[in-house]
Amino acid sequence: MADIVYNDSSINDIKDNYTTSYSNSQTSVSATARFWILLFFEIPSIFCSILLLYNLYFDRTLRKVLNNHVMFIILIVGLFSQTIDVSNYLTYLRLGYMWPQTTINCYLWWFIGAAAYNLLGMLMAWTSIERHIIIFHHRWLNTQRKRIFIHYIPLISIVSYACSFYTACIFFGSCQNIIDYPQYWCFGPSFLGIVGLNLFDVLINSILPSVLIVIVDILLVIRFIKQRRRFHPRIQLYKYRRMIIQVLSCSAVYLLFNFPLMIIYLALIFGLPYGSTGELEIFIYFSSYFIPVFMPFICLGSSKEIWIKMKKMVRIRYTTDRVSPQVFQLN
Repeated sequence: MADIVYNDSSINDIKDNYTTSYSNSQTSVSATARFWILLFFEIPSIFCSILLLYNLYFDRTLRKVLNNHVMFIILIVGLFSQTIDVSNYLTYLRLGYMWPQTTINCYLWWFIGAAAYNLLGMLMAWTSIERHIIIFHHRWLNTQRKRIFIHYIPLISIVSYACSFYTACIFFGSCQNIIDYPQYWCFGPSFLGIVGLNLFDVLINSILPSVLIVIVDILLVIRFIKQRRRFHPRIQLYKYRRMIIQVLSCSAVYLLFNFPLMIIYLALIFGLPYGSTGELEIFIYFSSYFIPVFMPFICLGSSKEIWIKMKKMVRIRYTTDRVSPQVFQLN
């Protein structure tokens, strides 16, 4: 990477705008209200993520299904985002500053906040592409060698790229990070002040996956409608339809909260002052946290196998509770 000039005056200018935006901003939805709204969904979402991860990992049948692998990774990434990124944001809303006030906590918040959020978009884009392969080109995956190159290597590459990129930018950047505990996101990593690098991050890591999701999902629906008659076994048609509904549901949640944020990012890069849009900008940042929070609910709602398993467990528990008193009375 070429040397990038990042002088003190540019840092101070950005900091002045940033401080004005977040320290003195007032919104119609108070910080306390945002805290309780997000927390209301955050707690059940974490339990939902753990439930899904447990079933996807320990159930051998579910673990062998290829289209479950990317959902498993999405849930892990989302769980990291919930426990570190969302939790720190909740702390900031509750206290008005970062806590605990340690350097490592800010670096973790930066890394998970940037890497996990954009990695979710990259994984969602790959999920849409992979559904094309599984539904219309399943023969590409009929051998272990093909699965390694077409299924496993892309997944590993996407995760490795995101982790490597944000590790280099945040921990080994060419400019000095400024940590300000009273500011939102500890004032943010310094690479956001490097226009070229920030533009690459927004265009390639954020906007490109969103555009791919829209295009690939539209093509997926059109292709499925046109070719659904070729799926002769009705059970196969039903299976593929559920797979498409699942990816469309997850994509809709991601795009709904992500597109406004992408517009704000582009506007900021091209000169829009921080906080110039007032409470709209703060509300967009707040709403983006619902992507990792809502994703487990969508995954659970579209996982028929897990629902059937949970119903069986509840039925067995209910039967056991009814039989036990009767046995006691007979004794």
